[in-house]
Amino acid sequence: MRPEETATLATRYHEACDMRTDYQSFFDRLLAIATDAPLSPATGERIRDYVMPWLENHSLESFDRYSDRNYVRTYLGRCPRTHWEALVMSWKRGNATTIHGHPAFAGYHFADGVFRVEIFEPAGHGTARRIGEQIIDRRECLFAVGEPGRFDNHLHRITCLSETGHSLHVYSDDALQGQTFTETE
Repeated sequence: MRPEETATLATRYHEACDMRTDYQSFFDRLLAIATDAPLSPATGERIRDYVMPWLENHSLESFDRYSDRNYVRTYLGRCPRTHWEALVMSWKRGNATTIHGHPAFAGYHFADGVFRVEIFEPAGHGTARRIGEQIIDRRECLFAVGEPGRFDNHLHRITCLSETGHSLHVYSDDALQGQTFTETE
């Protein structure tokens, strides 16, 4: 990578990603909710109010594919017209993301397991400073609305602390284009 290029999740994530077609009705309804009004915090609330009850009634055990190297991504749907996507991530203890940003909307729906979510702020020259953390130990949703057209919104790192865990993620664009950062003090 040349120095002027921005590192993204795509350049750092090397696991194979599966696509499940048996969740098309879930994704179609999600897409209708996500795109029925301009992007705002209310969009995140509508998505949360759809996904969280859905998770209570749908086990993610069929996504039990794990890697010792990294969390495993499985797409539930991707829309070529709107660019919205939804995916399940399957985690083993110690699996962690790099510090990274996302497109304008990012929703994290934790289904099972225990996770540390660290929040960062940009510190310049591809670095970020940790400004907070939260331990997720129950079914919970976090979402962020940022600036459209950017992939450095809501800088964070997620680490699985339990033996295994699952989370369902919703993004307004290709999450693998999220910019990555290194930690600074």
